[in-house]
Amino acid sequence: MKIYFLSSTPCELTLNGVFFGVTDSFERFAEVILSDGIFAKFTPQNGLPIGVFLNEQLLSAPPLGVEVYLLKDGVALFAKDFPPSDFTLRPICQERFGDILVTLFSQGSLYLSVQMPDNFFVTPLPPSFATCKLALHDGLLFAEGDHMLAVYTKKGECVFFEKVLAYEVHEKELNATLPLFDSLGRVAECSFVLSETGCQRTSFTLKQARTLTGDVDKNMIEAELLAYAFFESVLLGADYAQFLADELLPKKEELVDFLGDFVSVTPTKDPFCCGLVRKKAERLFEVIYYTIERKNNKIIDIRG
Repeated sequence: MKIYFLSSTPCELTLNGVFFGVTDSFERFAEVILSDGIFAKFTPQNGLPIGVFLNEQLLSAPPLGVEVYLLKDGVALFAKDFPPSDFTLRPICQERFGDILVTLFSQGSLYLSVQMPDNFFVTPLPPSFATCKLALHDGLLFAEGDHMLAVYTKKGECVFFEKVLAYEVHEKELNATLPLFDSLGRVAECSFVLSETGCQRTSFTLKQARTLTGDVDKNMIEAELLAYAFFESVLLGADYAQFLADELLPKKEELVDFLGDFVSVTPTKDPFCCGLVRKKAERLFEVIYYTIERKNNKIIDIRG
């Protein structure tokens, strides 16, 4: 079986104690026989390692610290929650907004502490927030890390947590550009309405980030956005009918039932095929692939 190895932070990867390479957000893979029970260990620079037996149990009950994604050509193993090696309390930064005191500190992991006259909460943050900017907008707390943005209500509920290339807040609207990390260099430009109790997405537009030069067919580039835009619209409950040909419009609700429930959309090397990620169990996901057929830049069929 082909096993893809990824990690949330750069790690040394060993298989049965033998150095295999360095892992990060770009996968490397190995052909593995699960009955051999090979032991894989991810070792980060500033944390304790995560060890995983590559066996049949991995496909149904992933161990703590990793997520498993069942793919059509193998399994993706994503190591993400590394135990800390140092539990020393270290304040990093602190800001006061009226009667609200916000403190970023590390104690094994990174944490954000928010103290108010009538409430108090502490929430963990990933290492990308080690250098953090804090701000308060209309009762919502904004924490900006390294190409990351987190937004919290005063009750401690996280209402936005995304990788961002850029963002701006204007009155009660948040506009953000989100990277999609696919071979076409696409980004999503999204708008959200802000309130003291939440952050609701109102629109998103997919755009081509790379510069088009030479004989590149711009119409083809627009067509390559079609599949992702459709599936993402279904996920968000946005207007997905705009991507369908007239003959499919009467069947639009049947199409949603056909796709089923999924938690995210992942692009593939084929721009007209996307993987829909379904949660099967705790830390276990399955990726189901769907391919669109198009005519005049509208979807005329979807095959699973």
